[in-house]
Amino acid sequence: MRISRDIYLIGSGKLGFDWTHPADCNVYAVDTGEGLTLIDSGTGLSVDGLAGHLEEHQLSITAVTHILLTHLHADHSGGAAEIVRRTGAQVVLLDEAASILEAGDENAIDLPRARLAGFYPPDYSWTPCKADIRLRDGEALAIGRYTFTAMHTPGHSRYDTCYVMEAADRPNVLISGDTVMYGGKISMLSTHDFSVADLASSMERLSALEPEMLLPGHGQPALSRATEHIRTASRIFGTLGIPPTIS
Repeated sequence: MRISRDIYLIGSGKLGFDWTHPADCNVYAVDTGEGLTLIDSGTGLSVDGLAGHLEEHQLSITAVTHILLTHLHADHSGGAAEIVRRTGAQVVLLDEAASILEAGDENAIDLPRARLAGFYPPDYSWTPCKADIRLRDGEALAIGRYTFTAMHTPGHSRYDTCYVMEAADRPNVLISGDTVMYGGKISMLSTHDFSVADLASSMERLSALEPEMLLPGHGQPALSRATEHIRTASRIFGTLGIPPTIS
């Protein structure tokens, strides 16, 4: 599904468009002019589906050069290892999260509890993956015509990361993962590292930005007026409330 000039939505589970595996997050592909950059990777249970959706637009998964992970939950990172195996792509994520991904530490991402709750099949496992490019908060990575600037935005989990995506003659985009969704919604979880206070602080920081587009980890993207959705959530936090949750 092409959603803008260079951006394609190629995967989405039951908390979005129910298009690939039910547990998948939104997976986006960005044509950088020097290959494709994926935003998150889904669970890994629909990699063939992701490849097929790229082919519908005369694109190939073999053109993927980078995978930017917004956080480590398996619905966002579980497919990285298989996509790397098929493409040789480099995995990009927050420096502090890299050791957990490389160790495949399922307890660190609460995966055993998520399996018991039925979010993933009982035999689902999280495959370790090398962290090729480790970004610190505020660091930028240039890929083709785009620059991606990492913003550490804890709350939904300890290592959540948003990316500000910029290019000449293109609208500024906030890749928000599970930090903020369309309508100002959040994703509240009963996990060991979810923090309302941290999420409120992260939202206040994001509300100072003025992106035109919002690419969330679940639900529909905002193709314009992205700031309205971010500031809606920030305003609710600012009045001692909690924004509505998607899960």
